[in-house]
Amino acid sequence: MKDSECLRYPRFPGRRAVKRCRLTLSRMILACVAAGLAWGLAAPSIAEEIPTYTKAQTAQPDCKNDRPADRAIHGCPDMIEAPDGDPYERIRLYTMRGFAWLKDEEPIAAVSDFDRALQLDPENRSAIRGRAWAYERMEKYDGAIRDWTLLIKLNPREYEYFRERGYSYHLDGQYELAVADFSSALKLDKNGIDSHIGRALAYGAMDKMPEALADFEAARTLNPKYSAVYIARAEMWERKGSIDKAIADYRRALDLNTTNRKAAHALKRLGDLNVPRRRLSE
Repeated sequence: MKDSECLRYPRFPGRRAVKRCRLTLSRMILACVAAGLAWGLAAPSIAEEIPTYTKAQTAQPDCKNDRPADRAIHGCPDMIEAPDGDPYERIRLYTMRGFAWLKDEEPIAAVSDFDRALQLDPENRSAIRGRAWAYERMEKYDGAIRDWTLLIKLNPREYEYFRERGYSYHLDGQYELAVADFSSALKLDKNGIDSHIGRALAYGAMDKMPEALADFEAARTLNPKYSAVYIARAEMWERKGSIDKAIADYRRALDLNTTNRKAAHALKRLGDLNVPRRRLSE
């Protein structure tokens, strides 16, 4: 599994979260602990390179394997900063720590670590991707767009980069450019259901309803049981004031995924009294 697959932020209904990163982070932490023990607890650190938000965690004893997976890697700065360390391992650890910061909702810290990785390897795709997601969390969409553009230049045949830049363009209100990127993604991956959803949402934001509905239907045809299709279309209907249509799609999403809290809470908000209470609390 790629390090870059550790995080996804579902800012759009079709933008799926990857959960397997817990195992990847755990493996990285074991490597971190093992290397820390090999170098000794007194390994030197470069304090001036450690950002202020990590200074409270610079003590090597924090590098233990009995801490939560998402936080333990934060306690290994001595290993990362050691001047005699393997540069390739430092790149990997900076990148993994960046993703750990993202999981802790610390995008500024994440950008700092991704920047450090990229100083050592300017074309490291995992670090570029992570920094793009961090910029999105900071609502610095121009930075995210620059990073996705860099990745496209590095690999113009990767549909995911076009799709992700499409999300960033959408968040930045550049809907026509979002449509262009989702279209490019679909040329490279004709069965890209998430790209259809993304383009549908961009068309909807531009009030191009026939095009939006056509993309939603294409996504539904690809996978009729994918609840994100109905969530996304429901949100579009709700923004347009078509409450009955929104309720119908939220209900369909909840039927497909009975633990979908987003659909359950939306139905409650819209006045649908037929939502079981247990679904609201799940």
